Amino acid sequence: MKILFATSEAVPFCKTGGLADVAGSLPQALAQAGNEVEVILPLYQRVSDKWKDQLEFICHIEVPLGWRRVYCGLFRLEKDGVLWYFVDNEYYFKRDALYGHYDDGERFGFFSRAIVSLMPALQFMPEVIHCNDWQTALVPIYLKDECVRWREVRGIKTVFTVHNIEYQGRYGKETLEDLFGLAPGWFADGTIAMDGDVNLLKGALMTCDAITAVSPTYAQELRYAYFAHGMESVMQRNAGKLYGVLNGIDMERYDPAKDEGIIAKYTPARMTGKAKNKLALQRQMRLSEEAGVPVIGIVSRLVSHKGLDLVCKVFDQIMDLNCQFVVL
Repeated sequence: MKILFATSEAVPFCKTGGLADVAGSLPQALAQAGNEVEVILPLYQRVSDKWKDQLEFICHIEVPLGWRRVYCGLFRLEKDGVLWYFVDNEYYFKRDALYGHYDDGERFGFFSRAIVSLMPALQFMPEVIHCNDWQTALVPIYLKDECVRWREVRGIKTVFTVHNIEYQGRYGKETLEDLFGLAPGWFADGTIAMDGDVNLLKGALMTCDAITAVSPTYAQELRYAYFAHGMESVMQRNAGKLYGVLNGIDMERYDPAKDEGIIAKYTPARMTGKAKNKLALQRQMRLSEEAGVPVIGIVSRLVSHKGLDLVCKVFDQIMDLNCQFVVL
């Protein structure tokens, strides 16, 4: 199968969260299973700074975005059996942070439109495009918009993975035509409209061929208001194409027998290195260096959907158990 994986971040190039881990590992696993796999992501400043000497320039085009026609370059790198493509536009992507800018809607609207526009320049025309979170939510919509004029894309199927439903890409109604270049009908028929706004995530859920969530449990939770951040009715409406696929881990990258990021390596047969790592963490955090005291470590953003509200409710009981608690 020919698969194009569309993502806004991927290890080892750029990362803010778990999406990057999935985008860095899943394409390799799919390639090892015999599929042809390409990944496309933005050429951020941090990617260019570290990898530019290894990037091969492919082409440049103009991408239509609302009333604008915007420069778009395409670079390529082959790594671990996967072709990695990078979408270049310094105005949108030459910035210190991946997200959090006032024009994120325009930036990732451009990225989504570029993915569709650049497909003739890729090594193959994909059979499946796997999109991830709101930053690529416009891809299934643009494909539907183009297929009435572009025969070659009519057979492409789209999979959309919800990594975090809290972030939805919500913008004012006026952005539909001016910013994203979509006809009013997409809003009028409710495909991309929600509570009077343009909701990119809803548009993807309504137009893609399959929806996956990062675990079977999360797929079930997304049907209920407590977890769905207002999207429960959309998830219920599309329950027939919703699947839960449990996220795994990269057994190579996180193997403590090989990991260069820890103080001492260890294996199931030789666990002494684990105690050395614990001691190093205690020293770095200026904790009491007690071998017999359990250390609980959490690496997380401090937001409710990570379950930290549950931790807070029982935090006093945890600390009464004579343990040490470290949050990074």
